[in-house]
Formats: sequence, structure tokens, C-alpha cells
Amino acid sequence: MTRSVEDHAARILSSLFIVETALLIVLAGAYKAPAHDSTLLSTKAGAALIAGAIGLIVSGRVLARQIAESGAARRRALTLGVTTNLLSVLVGFLLLEATVRVLATSTPAGVVVGSVAVRPAWPELVAQSRQVLAAVTPWGTWDASYFVYDRELGWTVGPNRRSRDGLYFSSVEGIRSAGRDVRMKDRDWRVRVALIGDSQAFSFEVPFEESWGHHLQQLLGSDVQVLNFGVDGYGIDQMYLRYQRDVRPWRPRVVVIGVSGHDLRRTMVVYPLVDFGWPGYIVKPRFLSEHEQLRLLNVPLPEPDTILRARRVAELPFVEYDPGCGTRDWYWRDEHWPLLFRFLTSAFPPATTTDRLAEETKTLNSLLFTRIITSIERDGAVPLVVLMSSRNELVPETLGRAHVAYLDVTECVAAIPVDRRLVASGNHYSGLANQAVARCTAPAVERALGHHTLE
Repeated sequence: MTRSVEDHAARILSSLFIVETALLIVLAGAYKAPAHDSTLLSTKAGAALIAGAIGLIVSGRVLARQIAESGAARRRALTLGVTTNLLSVLVGFLLLEATVRVLATSTPAGVVVGSVAVRPAWPELVAQSRQVLAAVTPWGTWDASYFVYDRELGWTVGPNRRSRDGLYFSSVEGIRSAGRDVRMKDRDWRVRVALIGDSQAFSFEVPFEESWGHHLQQLLGSDVQVLNFGVDGYGIDQMYLRYQRDVRPWRPRVVVIGVSGHDLRRTMVVYPLVDFGWPGYIVKPRFLSEHEQLRLLNVPLPEPDTILRARRVAELPFVEYDPGCGTRDWYWRDEHWPLLFRFLTSAFPPATTTDRLAEETKTLNSLLFTRIITSIERDGAVPLVVLMSSRNELVPETLGRAHVAYLDVTECVAAIPVDRRLVASGNHYSGLANQAVARCTAPAVERALGHHTLE
């Protein structure tokens, strides 16, 4: 039976669709495959690569056979099949692109499609950062009038500040306080306790009266001054540097280090703006671990405006030491790419975590913990590490590697009803949870103070 040109073209068209489907499966597997992972073949991405490759080989052979069987009508059938295929793919792509653009909504945080926040391209991130730093556009509860650029720490609490919403105040020394124009040194205290850490130590999103530091002050008594040196977004490296420069001159008897799960990852980063999409937090110091020693890489830090003048991420200084800036994720963020691609890569981000990065994270942070503890003890104070959140398994592993004992307060917080444990954003402890943390830590601080007195 002799087939018509249209029949041959239809068979070629069907084979082309199957080839393209197999190719898409291969590309999806390659996209989701973890970089430098020896166990790739045992992962879902590896299975997709194998299945796609087999499908590509089989469908390719079928396509070749269909073309060969078209005989004298080969040229016309192939032209018709390929043309129809290309037009179908183009129309389908345009329809999907149009649908995504119709569903897209512009927000102060960027473009959102449905429940998916489309990851910003570099120019978009720069524009957003400039607006946030100029206090034109709010970002979460971060406040440019309260946090200021710091050439050694990246950012810190500004002296004698009030946030726009009135939630945060700082003393003239740049320490969280109950109000402005407060001088922490105006009164003589028998003993001082210093808190250092990230947003959980700072008690972000709650007023001073509901903060961990305030509750701890109430429990320790009127002759003990609790100073809250916590800063939102800090990694272990910034905590160490803040202790060295800002905490040490106060000569505290006890230094409480509040640690959360994400802090270790922050230590590995040079540009939180790029890695985490934090437009207020542009650049931070970065340590390197070399032969069991620490080397500070990039201090003094460049001004935010200098960084925001870069035309692309690759131009940023020391960007090669930032694991997030070199990921394949940034290859798909060009602002000229179709929104469909950016939406898909935001909804299904590539795998970036590797065993090597996890090992580097534990190594560097364990050295920093050792350095912090040693520095505090040499200054005649007692260190107390408090695990505020144990969701990251690297934290106890890293503390164990550094031989650092710690107090895990997550069980104390777990006693608080779930609906009252966190603030509305779900990111930080509520005042009730901060009170529970204070009740858990106060006995340990009192023992440390008593131990110091006995010495």
C-alpha cells in the first residue's frame, strides 16, 4: 500500500515530537543533577537522564526509519513534517509564555506567578536594592533607618536609631535598647552579660519588652546588665568579628552565643544579596580555612554603591569564593530570557548542595567556633553557646567537631503552643517563645556567673 506525502509527514511529525520529548527529559535530568555528585545514577535526575537517553536513541532510530520509508516523497514529507513541528512548538511556546505573563504580578519583592516568586535577574536585584537602601520600598521588616553599612561587618545596628515602625531602638553605642538616647554605660553594674547572634538573638519582629535579652535581664536581677549585640542576618563569622570589635570592650563576664540553623550557610557567602535575595544586605566578610587557620579575605568591604554599579554578578570582587554566585541557577536568570524559563527554573530550582560544600561549611564554621570560644576565655569571660533552632543537622555536627558544648533550647520552645510559638511571618520566635528561651538559659548563665565569681 502506497502512503501519501501527508501520511509520511504525519509519521515524521509524530516521531519528531517523541524525539523532542525525550530530549526534554534529558535536559531536565541534566538541569536537576547535583554538580560533582558520584551518586548521580541513583538519583531521580540520574534516572531521568538514563530514561531520556534511551528514549532519544529509540525515537531517533524510529525517526530515521520513517524518513527512509518515505521513499520518493522523502523531501516533501520531511519538509512538511519539520515545518509543522516547528510551527507547533513555536505556537505552544508562545501560548505558554503569554499565559505566564498574564498570570504574573509585580510586587515590591519582584515578579510573582501564582505562588511562585520568580527569581530576579541582576539588574532587577540592583534596582530593588537601591530602593530598599533608600527606604523607598520596604523589604520584610528590614529597616534602612536602623541597620547601617559597616566596612568590617557588612552591616550592623546604627547608633541611637529608631526603626520607622517604632519596633526597634538602639542606644548611642549601637546596642538594642528600650528607646533612643539611652546610654548603656550610664549606670554601674556589678556584672555584664552579652548576647551575640543573628535575628533570633536580636529577637527580630518583636518589641524590646518581648525580646530574649529583656526577659533574661528580668530573670538575672537588677545588678546584672544584659547587652544585646545580636544583628539580623549574621553568620558565625560576623558574630566572631562583632565580638572582637564591639563586645570585648564591655568586658562581659558571660558571652551567650545564639546560633540558628541558617547561620553556617551565611558564613560561606560573600553576597547575601545574590545568594539569598536579601536586598538590604549587600556584602559581608568572608573567611577562608587554610591549614587549620583562618584568613580574612575581603575586608575592608566595598561600599554598597560600588557593588551595585557592577553590570553583572561575575564582575563582583571575590565572587569566586561565593558558592551561590557560581551556581547554574544564575545562568537562567538573564532579564532577556523568556519569563516562562525563569518561572520554571524558579518553581523547580536546580540542585546546588554538594557533599563538598557541606564539608567546607563544617570545617570553616568549626574553626570559627573554636576561635570565638578561645577569644572569650582568654578575655576572662565564660562562653555559652545556645542552639536556637536545630533544623539544620550541620549545626550539631559542626559544634561537635569543634568540641563545643551547647544548650539546646528547642525543647523549651516546643512547650509553647504551635500557634503562639512564632510571629506572624513564621520566621522568628514570639515574645512568649523568647520568654521560654530566657527561662532555659538563665540557670546556665547564673552558673557561669557563679563559676566566674569562684575563680
